[in-house]
Amino acid sequence: MRKAFVSIITVLNLCSGLHAQQALSMTNREDNIGGSITTLNQQGIVNGQGTERDSTIVSRGVPHDIKMFHIDPTLGNIIPVDADTSVYNFQNLHLTDDLNGEYNHLGNMGSPRLSRIFFNRKSDGQFLFTDGQDFFLTTPSEFYFTNTKSPWSNVTYYRAGNKRNGEERFKGRFGVNASKHTGIGFNIDYLYGRGFYDHQSTAYFNGSIYGYHHGDRYSINLLYNYDKLRLAENGGITDDRYVTNPEAMAEGKKTYRPEDMPTNTERTWNENLLHTVFIAQDYNLGYYKTRTDSLPDTVVIHRDFVAVSKVFHTMEASTKSRRFIDYANTKDYYLHDYLSYDSVDATRYLRLRNTIGLTLVEGFNRWIPFGASAYATHEYRQFTLPDSIGGIGRDHTQTYKENNIIVGGNLQRTSGKAFHFNATAETVLAGTDLGAFRIEGNADLNFRLGKDTVRVRAEGYMKNQNPSFYYRHYHSQHYWWDHSLHKEFRTRIGGSIGIDRWRTRLYIGIENIKNYTYLAGTPYMPPANTTTTTPRSLSDVTARQYTKNLQVLSTTLFQDFKLGILHWDNEATVQYSSNKEVLPLPLINLYTNLYLKFTYAKVLRIQLGADMRWFSRYYAPDYAPALEQYFVQEGDHRIELGGYPFINAYANFHLKQVRFYVMYYHVTQEALKQSNSFLVPHYPINPRMFKFGLSWNLWD
Repeated sequence: MRKAFVSIITVLNLCSGLHAQQALSMTNREDNIGGSITTLNQQGIVNGQGTERDSTIVSRGVPHDIKMFHIDPTLGNIIPVDADTSVYNFQNLHLTDDLNGEYNHLGNMGSPRLSRIFFNRKSDGQFLFTDGQDFFLTTPSEFYFTNTKSPWSNVTYYRAGNKRNGEERFKGRFGVNASKHTGIGFNIDYLYGRGFYDHQSTAYFNGSIYGYHHGDRYSINLLYNYDKLRLAENGGITDDRYVTNPEAMAEGKKTYRPEDMPTNTERTWNENLLHTVFIAQDYNLGYYKTRTDSLPDTVVIHRDFVAVSKVFHTMEASTKSRRFIDYANTKDYYLHDYLSYDSVDATRYLRLRNTIGLTLVEGFNRWIPFGASAYATHEYRQFTLPDSIGGIGRDHTQTYKENNIIVGGNLQRTSGKAFHFNATAETVLAGTDLGAFRIEGNADLNFRLGKDTVRVRAEGYMKNQNPSFYYRHYHSQHYWWDHSLHKEFRTRIGGSIGIDRWRTRLYIGIENIKNYTYLAGTPYMPPANTTTTTPRSLSDVTARQYTKNLQVLSTTLFQDFKLGILHWDNEATVQYSSNKEVLPLPLINLYTNLYLKFTYAKVLRIQLGADMRWFSRYYAPDYAPALEQYFVQEGDHRIELGGYPFINAYANFHLKQVRFYVMYYHVTQEALKQSNSFLVPHYPINPRMFKFGLSWNLWD
């Protein structure tokens, strides 16, 4: 795989070089569609940086200008986004626990994760098995399309540990435009985490190819995405004391290395295969407006297209399949075995979603300062599950089909600097989810107050939605249920206020949930000690629904300080759950980052510092390997985690087109006992180690 990746990147750069030669020959001109022209005097400045020249020689530099955008998966709107060129805190980009360390995970890179901050959790998708891999997976709504004036590629490489226990990630991106309206590109992403603990490796591959054409009348965006995820499952270590009190395990004669600690399962894997095709196209209705520019001895006539409305169509087709493979047939870990040992524990999911609609483009009427859309959607879902018990007809499966017809509307204002809003309402008119509806929106107001800029944002939603299919039906080797569940009704309101000069932002939100649906069960509980056969709790998980009202209150303060080159960034979240048995949350979650930020020799930007993650003790969700999902602990053997500071030290650098960093991960291991160095019960985080990352932009 490494050789294949290097070969692809080499070809990518050769292609960029060929385009560079063409670019040099075309420096003195630009696409003249629509009547625009470019003179020599207008060239040589890119992103505010001029190129040296004299009166007789014209510099022929390659423009380093790139724009990126998302596509709204329903309306097909183009949403501009900032290019991924962040300089500071780049060292956290490859951490599974995210930039601010808010995620629980199994320790190894790429392992399934879950946010401790409830308001930051994404809505459960229909294919819940890959919800925890959002660190690696990218949905069509999150995919970055690129629009660049010259061929652009990016190579990112990350590495930590050694050949036995290390982790690596390669990412390659390439984009090129045939004109300012048309572009193509592809992405490659490969992650391999060997794991410090036995039977814990991750191997993920993603390949994406995209193209687009944005004309005056007709526009189309195309995306194909392929993902293969393979995750080894070890069920955690058999006894936490191998980490918390190793002297007690060997009478003070031995300190255990991670690879020496026995785990609960072996020769067990989860494997997911995903294919996604996304198309967004629209036809604009409008008129051409002419204008003239006078230059010395030249009059240029421009024809600008003014869109009034558009007819749009979006389509997403995806297939997702999952296999749970257990060659060791671990009978002393799971409570139930519903299928025969040689049965195929697999499920498949097919989704086809088509949306058509009409949009009145924002600004089509000077008296109506917003855009409006109306749309209709048909969604088809198909699920396949094993349907045999006790080994009878082990190859028998059952297929479930669901259809929905949805209508909705949207109002939004994106232009201007002071006030923006976006509001959507939709309901299911017919089908499996009949009666479901969604109303959500957000608005922001920006204004000057003295010398400060104040930013106020409000958001909220009201949703009445059917729990996803796998909460209602699931058949597998170890877990089996068919539930009749009520629709989940959620109401949330929240808002934030920020003051730029103070470097302060405060967010407050509250949510009420009726019929909260979640996974819960009895966690696996190892024997009380290694010398007896004390009865243990075996893993048993099912979907549950809390039919009463559940409230969550959360507030987060972002406060940054600066004194010369010294910076101190802080994020503190306080959250309250009205029923901690159903929805356990840490009361306090902290992230703090203390660093020096300065420039050396006017070209090398440097960030030196250390950051810390900490959360208060709570009954953190356990992990079910046979589901690839987190679940709420029940019973008498619940395990409480938290109160342990995770500290990383780092040095982050940026030189022209290159970003790189070095990090000393889990510094705390040397200074403190690892009495609670767990994010998930029985899954210790990785020990201290050095990490290195590099990102290089190539312009040709």
